[in-house]
Amino acid sequence: MNDLPVRIRPAEMDDLDAVVSIHTAACAAAYREGAAAGAEPDAAGGLLSRFNGWARAIQLPGKTTLIAEAGGEVVGVLSMESDAPGTALELSQIHVRPGQWRRGIGGRLHAAYVQSLRETGVLTGLSGVWEHNDRARAFYARLGWRPDGTVETNGDGLRRLRLRLEV
Repeated sequence: MNDLPVRIRPAEMDDLDAVVSIHTAACAAAYREGAAAGAEPDAAGGLLSRFNGWARAIQLPGKTTLIAEAGGEVVGVLSMESDAPGTALELSQIHVRPGQWRRGIGGRLHAAYVQSLRETGVLTGLSGVWEHNDRARAFYARLGWRPDGTVETNGDGLRRLRLRLEV
């Protein structure tokens, strides 16, 4: 792992193109590795959906989006939200540009998430991971996340495992 100087900061609407680019590239890489099935991740409908979703994640109250910058470039993104303040904080998404994987960027974003848990006094984190995404499952396991037994299935039959983190 390289020790890149990485700055974590709140995302702004000016970051939207970079955020969507990272999400699309990460989905495409997972698709190629067999961790995702279904439609191509850069199909027009998926791209528009990502733009709309990330715009909401950046702007709406109750949602927090952080980005990681290295060398003046946005290289990672994380979004989190709380539906019921004081109970659990959901790590909704975390993506790192594939060319920057295994350099500690995801870990730094995750550390910022854990810090948010502590600052809000919420000691339970929730997230989800696609069952076939071995890379993401290993990432979460290294950081102490454990499956809580809940499995959701989307319209394409893909299974998403819910994970829990106690800090």
